[in-house]
Amino acid sequence: MKDKLNITPLGGVGQIGSNCTLVQSEDENILIDCGILFPYEDFFDINYLIPDLREVEHRISKIIITHGHEDHIGAIHHYIEKFPEAEIYAPLFAKKLIESKLDYKSLSKKIKPLNSKIEFGAAAITPIHVNHSIPDTKGLMITHDKLDTAVLFISDFKVDLNSPYEAPINLDLIKDFSSKYKRRVALLDSTNIMSKNLHTPSEGSVLKDLKEEMETTTGTTYITSFASNIHRIQTILTAARDLNRFVIPYGRSMLKYIETAVEIGILDDFGIVKDAEDKSIKRQKVVLLSGSQGEFRGTVRRVVSRQDKKFKLKEDDKFIFSSKAIPGNEKKLAMLYNDIIEQGAQLITANEKHIHVSGHPGREDLKVVYESFKPTHSFPIHGESLFLKAHVDFVLNEKISENSEMMLNGDSINIAKEIKLKKTQDQIEPVIYHGADIILERERVSERRKLATQGSILVSFSKESVQKFKPSCEVTLMGLPTIVDNEVNDFKIYVSQLIKDNKNKTLDEKKEEIRIATRRFFGERLGYRPVAIVHIC
Repeated sequence: MKDKLNITPLGGVGQIGSNCTLVQSEDENILIDCGILFPYEDFFDINYLIPDLREVEHRISKIIITHGHEDHIGAIHHYIEKFPEAEIYAPLFAKKLIESKLDYKSLSKKIKPLNSKIEFGAAAITPIHVNHSIPDTKGLMITHDKLDTAVLFISDFKVDLNSPYEAPINLDLIKDFSSKYKRRVALLDSTNIMSKNLHTPSEGSVLKDLKEEMETTTGTTYITSFASNIHRIQTILTAARDLNRFVIPYGRSMLKYIETAVEIGILDDFGIVKDAEDKSIKRQKVVLLSGSQGEFRGTVRRVVSRQDKKFKLKEDDKFIFSSKAIPGNEKKLAMLYNDIIEQGAQLITANEKHIHVSGHPGREDLKVVYESFKPTHSFPIHGESLFLKAHVDFVLNEKISENSEMMLNGDSINIAKEIKLKKTQDQIEPVIYHGADIILERERVSERRKLATQGSILVSFSKESVQKFKPSCEVTLMGLPTIVDNEVNDFKIYVSQLIKDNKNKTLDEKKEEIRIATRRFFGERLGYRPVAIVHIC
């Protein structure tokens, strides 16, 4: 077999989420990451989406995880079920999170540590330490000596040269690989390519403002953060310790991440972490730490709406949002902000104070990595299509590389004698999961949309009733304005006459006539046509 290296993103390119990349050498196939994509609001309460693994017909020998965010590990159990023979490698923190997920799913799988070079076929992968908004994040250097090619793959990172919590990104190792290979292909994070911050600030830079805001709180301090951002949690703990405050983690995810981080020694709780049941702490000494996105059943929403059993928002309290809105959550959080203000509490967000920094690189950060690697080719990854295009333009305008192209999920970088991007003809739609990990077909999502936006009418007849001179029916209205309740009797008269007029037709024909007539009848009164379901039994 000829020397080759193919790289095909299955998810995470042209979107932010469901990260998964297929890497093929001459005789082995591996996957990088196995994440989920959280749906937008108009997906009507479905759980998540993942790449369609039914389209992966290759035997997968290894799955390599770069870090522990849900968009990189959330679908791990699906991948294990699909590729049970694959070895799985992950950094320690991600390894612990994955093992917890598998325990919950009653699955058993050995997770190997990702801490040294991994051979696959004629190629190899070397992990590279990078900074991000979750500890223990790795970039990957994929090398093929016979092809004299190195591929730098870093889907999520920032350049934090002054972090108080971890070493800076390993630029020296990147430079070392750059000097050894003639052809160098860069696949780098595009998330912040359009950010006004050319350089993403250090994680340590938020301590000062966070501490000042906590110090000036006269009531309870509520702080939100992404539960996975262990370094931010450490900053909050440090500020609380210095101010003689006590931190109460609140919410299942927050507790899980903190317990895992303490267990493996990457978080020092200083002995100030307390249980929510502890009544001995004065409320002025409490720092309540919770999730950040205003989830429907989440801590923040419960507290703000005064539905939480343990904590109620008071006028002298302060809410500090040390986080940003995930795309799609902006309106949800804006409504929470309004509620906080209306109750007289103080609200502090990253718009007012320097209390949050991103985990992704600005353009100047990207330059630092590009200058270390000196790519001959660049194919931006991890971002929506708008970001990918801007990243390509940035690479070309800054003369970082003469060869830069935009690729999407399903496109393939073919590395042999030449390096070419092969565009896919058909984009493969991700699979939708709902409930107990059950696939929900896309046509069912369309039905949900109609039910949610138009409401429904259920009309029920018995077969005997349909044959009678005066047929009778039961009508159930769902999701419609109550004003049409008064129209039901007129509708029954209308539909009874319709059946009489169509007495010579078959049951199926009558059923369809009734369905069309039902939508027309109520459509004339509502200005839109609800979903009509006719049942004859």
